[in-house]
Amino acid sequence: MKLSRRTNTIILWFISIGLVLGMIITFTPSLGGFGGAGRAQDGSAPAIRVNGATISELSVARARSNPLFNLVNEGEVGRDLEHLLIDELVRQELVRQEAARQNVSGGEVRSAVDEFRQARGVAGARNDSQYLQVLASSGFNDETFRAYLREQIRQEKWQASLIQGVTVSDEEVLAYYEANRGLYATEERILARQIVLADREEAEAVRLELLAGADAGEIARERSLERADRDGALGAGAGETEPRPVGRPALPTAAASAAFSLREGGITEVVQAAGDFHVIVVEEYLEPTPRPFEEVAERVREDALAAKQAGALDEEIARLKREAVIEIPAASPLEYENVAVARVGDVHITRSDLVRATYTNPQIQQALSPDTAFIITAFFKPAILDQLIDQELAYQGAGELGVPFVGPRRFVAETVLNYVARDAAVDDEVITSRYEQNLAQYTVPASADVVRVVLPDVESAEAFRRDLLDGVDIDEAAEAHDAEYVSLGRVRRGEVEPAVDAALFTTDAFTTLPDGVLEVSDVLVLAEGPSALPEALEDAGDETEELEVAESIVVLVAERTPERVRPLSEVRAQVEAQVLAEERAALREAWLADLRERIEVEEFLAVAPGTPDPATFSIPAIPEELEGVDGVDLDGAPTLEVTPDETPDEAPAGDDAGEDADEDTGEEDAGGSEAAPAATD
Repeated sequence: MKLSRRTNTIILWFISIGLVLGMIITFTPSLGGFGGAGRAQDGSAPAIRVNGATISELSVARARSNPLFNLVNEGEVGRDLEHLLIDELVRQELVRQEAARQNVSGGEVRSAVDEFRQARGVAGARNDSQYLQVLASSGFNDETFRAYLREQIRQEKWQASLIQGVTVSDEEVLAYYEANRGLYATEERILARQIVLADREEAEAVRLELLAGADAGEIARERSLERADRDGALGAGAGETEPRPVGRPALPTAAASAAFSLREGGITEVVQAAGDFHVIVVEEYLEPTPRPFEEVAERVREDALAAKQAGALDEEIARLKREAVIEIPAASPLEYENVAVARVGDVHITRSDLVRATYTNPQIQQALSPDTAFIITAFFKPAILDQLIDQELAYQGAGELGVPFVGPRRFVAETVLNYVARDAAVDDEVITSRYEQNLAQYTVPASADVVRVVLPDVESAEAFRRDLLDGVDIDEAAEAHDAEYVSLGRVRRGEVEPAVDAALFTTDAFTTLPDGVLEVSDVLVLAEGPSALPEALEDAGDETEELEVAESIVVLVAERTPERVRPLSEVRAQVEAQVLAEERAALREAWLADLRERIEVEEFLAVAPGTPDPATFSIPAIPEELEGVDGVDLDGAPTLEVTPDETPDEAPAGDDAGEDADEDTGEEDAGGSEAAPAATD
C-alpha cells in the first residue's frame, strides 16, 4: 500500500518520529537509519542498548554534532539536551527494529535511486560523476546511500502496514469538520491594482497623484514595472485589465500586510518590498467566509482519515517505547532516567515529554544559550509542563463529550478545545465597547514626509519660500538660492532633531503649496547646540558659554499626515477577532477548570539544584526571541494555544513536515526529585 504524497505530508505533520532532530540524525550517514544490533561494529564502546541492540559511543558522538546539542553543555539544560539526544536515538532505533521485518527488493532500491537521480537532474550513466558529487556533498557514497534508501523504504512499508484498513465513519468526519471549521473557510482576499516602481521618490509622487484622484489603471499602464499590460490589476489574466480577488500570496509580504489592512479600501503608503517600491490601490476587501460541509466534505474526509492514521502510528510508537528494554551500560558516560514529572488521572507525563516539548520549540532553540538557560528552566519549562497537563486534561475530557474525535493525543486535545469553543460569538455592543476602550491601539501616529532645506541666510530662505508658493519647482528654487537639501523620508514624532520635530508636529507654521498636498514651513533658525562642538571645546567647561553657537537657516517642505484614530469600520475585523479569541479562550478555560475539579492532577517537577531563591532573585529580561513562546504567558497562567491555521492542510511538505507534532515530547528531570514515581504511560 503506497501512501499518497498528501497523506504522507499530513501524517508526518500529525506525528513526529523525532523529525525535528531525527532528520539530522537519520539522514546523516552512520548516525542511524541502517544500523541496528551491529552498530558497535565501528569499534567504539556501546553507549545505549535498546532491546539488546547496541548504539555505540561513536554513533552518539556523531548525533551530537547536531548544533542543538552543543548550544549548552552544562547544568540543567545540558542534562536536558543529553536526555533528549538519547531519547531520540532510542525512538529511531525502535522504529528501525520494527521496520526491519519488511522485505525490500533490489529492484525497489534501484527505482528509488533512479527517481532521486531524475529529480536532481543527474539521471543516466553519463552523469554518474555528477551523481556521486551530489551524494558526497551530503556525506554519502553510492553504497551508503542505497543502504539509507533501503531503510527508508522499509519504514514506509512499516508505516503503511500499520494504517492499512484504517477508515473513518461519517460521524468522525463531521466531528472533524465541526472542530476545525476555520480550516475550511475561504481566505481573505482583495480586489486591487498595484503600481511598482524602482525609485521611492517617484513612488511617493505617484501616491500623491492617486490621492489627488488620478486613475490607477492609467498610471500603472504607463509607469509600473509589473502588470503594466493589465493596468496593474491583480489576479487579471493575459489580455484582462480588471482585477480579480487575490489572497496575500499575490503580493510580497510587506505589501500584502499594507494592502490587507485597508478593510474599507484605499491607497497604501509606499511599501518597499522585493527591491522595488509598491503602491497598492485596494478597491474592495473580501472577508473570509465559512464553507458549508457539503462543499468541502471530500477534503475533510481525507484530513480526518490522515489524522486517524496518524493516531494509529502514534499509539504504536508509544507502545514500542513503553515495552522497550532500554539499558545504559555501566561504562557508558550517559544517563537516562525517564521519570514522571506530572500525573493527570492515571496518565504520567514523563521527563522525555517535557524535554521534547521544551527544546524542540523553534523559538526556544533560537534563543538557547548559556545566558538564557536559567530563564528557560526556571520559567519556560514549568509553564510548558502546565501546557502539557492541560493537553492531557483535554484529551481525557474528550471522552466525556460523546464526540468521535480522531488523531494523536496532542491533536485530539487541540481539536476538542476548538470544539468546546466552536459556538463563541460576540455582538456589536461588545465590539463597540472594546474599540472605545482601546482607542490608543487603533491610533495612527502623526507622520510627515520631509525635505530639509538649508539656505545661506534668512533673506535667501524667504525668497526660496516665495518661489515655492509661486509654484516654482523645488530643484529650480534650490539652485536659484544656493540651497542644499536632503530628504529625511517619512518620520514620526521623536525621530528627528527636537526643533524640526516641534515644527512638524506641534505648530501650524506651514503654508500649503499650489499642489494642494505639500506644505512649506516658516523660516527656521536652528542652533546647532553644544553637541555639535568639537570634543576639545566641550571639555573647556564654562568657557564655551563665550563661544558663538553655530546656526542653520532651514526651511522644511513636507507632506504632513496628522494623527488619526482609525474608525471602527476600518478595524472592525481586527477588534472582532481579538474579542472572539478571548471568548473562545474563556470557554476553553472554563471547560478545563471543570475537568480539574474531577480529574486529579499532581506535579513532581522539583526545583533544580543551584536554582536561585525566587524571593531574592532578580528576574532577567526575557529575550525578544522568547516572547510569546507557543502560548506560554509569563505574566499569568500558561495558555494552551490552538492554532488551526497550522493544521494539516497547511502542513509543511517533505522533510520539514512533522515538526513539533509528536506527543512523546521530551524533557529532563528538573532537579531529579526522589519523590518522582517511575514513568508509566
